[in-house]
Amino acid sequence: MRNLLQKCFKWQWLVCLAVGCCFSSCKDDEESTSGYDPNKPIVLTDFYPPEGKLATQIILNGSNFGNSKENVKVFFNDKEASVISVKDDRMLVLAPKRASTIEDPECVVKVQVHEQIEEYKQTFDYYIQTTVTTLVGGSTSAQVNPTGTIPLSEAQFRANIDRCICVDQDKNVFFLVDNDGKFAAFMLNEEADKLISLKSDINALFNSPVLGYNSKDDIVYQFWANRDSHEVYYFDPKTDYAPATAISSISWDDPNFPNIEGFGVWAAKCNFTMGPDGKMYSRMLGGNLVRIDVENARGENLTNGDLVGTKDGSAYGLVFDPQDENVFYFSNNDKHCIYKYDLRTKECACWAGQEGKSGYLDGPIGQAMFNKPGQMCVDSEGNIILTDTENHCIRKITMSTGYVSTLAGKPQNSGYVNGSAEDAQFKKPLGICIDNDDVMYIGDSENRAIRRLAVE
Repeated sequence: MRNLLQKCFKWQWLVCLAVGCCFSSCKDDEESTSGYDPNKPIVLTDFYPPEGKLATQIILNGSNFGNSKENVKVFFNDKEASVISVKDDRMLVLAPKRASTIEDPECVVKVQVHEQIEEYKQTFDYYIQTTVTTLVGGSTSAQVNPTGTIPLSEAQFRANIDRCICVDQDKNVFFLVDNDGKFAAFMLNEEADKLISLKSDINALFNSPVLGYNSKDDIVYQFWANRDSHEVYYFDPKTDYAPATAISSISWDDPNFPNIEGFGVWAAKCNFTMGPDGKMYSRMLGGNLVRIDVENARGENLTNGDLVGTKDGSAYGLVFDPQDENVFYFSNNDKHCIYKYDLRTKECACWAGQEGKSGYLDGPIGQAMFNKPGQMCVDSEGNIILTDTENHCIRKITMSTGYVSTLAGKPQNSGYVNGSAEDAQFKKPLGICIDNDDVMYIGDSENRAIRRLAVE
């Protein structure tokens, strides 16, 4: 990482020097520089630096670019770059966000002037930077939870953050912490640098709460984990996220859920995810799939007693396939794998990992191994990101290749370290969510922290 930063600094220093020489006299030369000629081809010669990271300044050389940046577009692979200035034989651009992948860092650079499109023969090596920081928490010595509104740096928690978390369209992150036999709900906002205690006395005796975000109405809902509990509460931005308010009890079309022995009934539901239809979905302990229309307080038992996957195991993660609204994937912590379920055919099969076998292994989805996979989310490119709880790391499933890789953390080594993807450490991360800029937030359970993971 140090060598990478040194190289980037050297290139940026040289580019800044070149920019000063090449572009400072643009105004003086503007009249003598020819404009774009549609009867001539645009010619691309070279660019420098040949490598860099997000927002690296790059000078593109060639001819027939014209003088107006409004008529010019530049692409690194399929990601459009910001064009800063244009002169007929050169232009200055900024490397766009996530222009390549860790697996394939090379970018093809294309230039479009009016209707003409050409690409450089040389490629640009794009450095992917993955960094982990802490937003709140990190200490295990706190005896009480925060109250009121405080700066993020002052927030520490009395218990593990071991429930699913969610983020809304304004990048408010919601999470729950045990509060001496009850639960406390919190909301943090990084930009505002504040943590707000939303509610500190959520009754949790045999009935832990579960949070789920519905982007259709921009509301965070609080469900009960108990199989037989039917009340739903919510945090609404229109009321300034006032303490959770009860809505009517859920009415089920078929309340005959499969029998769950012992105390499992009290933790039957671990995750709620909004589907493409705007309804909330969950896979219950015992193998049933449920769907809730929160607007009408109607619940559906979709599987009528048939098992979805297996009877055992908690599904902390559930996400829909971005390419097929009738397919979703859910994690099973007891079976150490991820299942795929088709709502049309009701077919369910192990999709990623090795069913019933725990371990750690990157590779094709059928060969990869997990150890208690947790919550899942989907990035803007349709890839699945998930917590691998007992491996103490964050994994990524690239949907286009069916390959499982490690995004951050030291596999099978717990700890508490911020920094690069390779250096960062977690301790039993469970919750994860992603905002509209692909910034991820992680409930780092036994570090009692909300961590931030950014890939840029």
